[in-house]
Amino acid sequence: MRPLPRSAAMLGAWLSLGCSLLGGVTVETVDVSVQKPSNVALYVEVTDGREPVTNLEPKHFKVYENGELLSPKQTGRTLLPAERVTDQEVLLLMDLSNDPAPEQRELHAQAAEAFLRKVVPNVPVRVRAYDGGPTLLAVADFPRGATRVAVPELTRIKSHDASRNLNGAITLALAALDARKSGKPIKLGTLVVFARGPDLAGRVSEDAMSEALYSSKNEVMGVVIGPDSGHLDFLPDGVVHAQDGDALPIAFEEAGAKVAALHAKYYLVAYCSPARAGQRSVRVEVVYTDIEGNEKSGSSSGEFDASGFAPGCNPESLPRFEHPPEPPARDASAKSDAPAEPEPGVVAPPPGGDYAE
Repeated sequence: MRPLPRSAAMLGAWLSLGCSLLGGVTVETVDVSVQKPSNVALYVEVTDGREPVTNLEPKHFKVYENGELLSPKQTGRTLLPAERVTDQEVLLLMDLSNDPAPEQRELHAQAAEAFLRKVVPNVPVRVRAYDGGPTLLAVADFPRGATRVAVPELTRIKSHDASRNLNGAITLALAALDARKSGKPIKLGTLVVFARGPDLAGRVSEDAMSEALYSSKNEVMGVVIGPDSGHLDFLPDGVVHAQDGDALPIAFEEAGAKVAALHAKYYLVAYCSPARAGQRSVRVEVVYTDIEGNEKSGSSSGEFDASGFAPGCNPESLPRFEHPPEPPARDASAKSDAPAEPEPGVVAPPPGGDYAE
């Protein structure tokens, strides 16, 4: 998990975070909020092997303090909407190199719309395009919950450079995701790259692109045409293969389902602690039954300081993740320097759908 912090220090109180693997399920505490009068909230990620675990309910979570199971009725334990504290965004990057034929463009638009229908109900999406030029083209932005997901711009934009600046496009797209600003303490971004072939332009070296990729805080996955296409195999979060061009909408729909699950595997567990003083160990446990009828469980543990805790807690209060640490890089030796300007290297389409470098 790249986009979110692995540990936290809230009010100087959170001393350790951990995760454990039981029954194939990993529960990881990403961040924690501890605030008076006695509010505790844990932002957790739940996965089964490499697969996200989604659609969990409050009944699937148990909270223990100092080894004692806390009563949901006594503590008001609940699941808060994770988007209250999470800046989520997906960037879909479309390949328009070599100016695709009209019928190809129509298919690309249909594919993008299939992706958007899966993702936009819960996560905002930016659609950008690239060819051989040095910039990205702004195609369309879709807020969370948008009801219209058409992208006719993909059928109209003309390519002015027949080459393919794949390395540069990935680098610019990652910078755009990293540069966005939000008042929310946790950022979760995903880049989805559609490529019809390898980089041809050489504007950005493979080493420079790799450094940007592996120092990124974002999930990155791809979509290609052909079962043997390997030009995106370097992406860390996998590639969806369309059998042929006609199957592209199906592949994009699959990619959209995967991305939606990546963003739905995070849960915000909130409760009112019965503690009133001293150090407390806390453990959040997930127990559920999978679609095959197997019981799965996992837990994550840590400690906090309950000094000054008092009655009057409302578990629905907005958690305060006041000191979120910097998210880790994929490679500890890689640099992570996000640009100051929002979405660098993007040009908006002028009237008529054409654009210049």
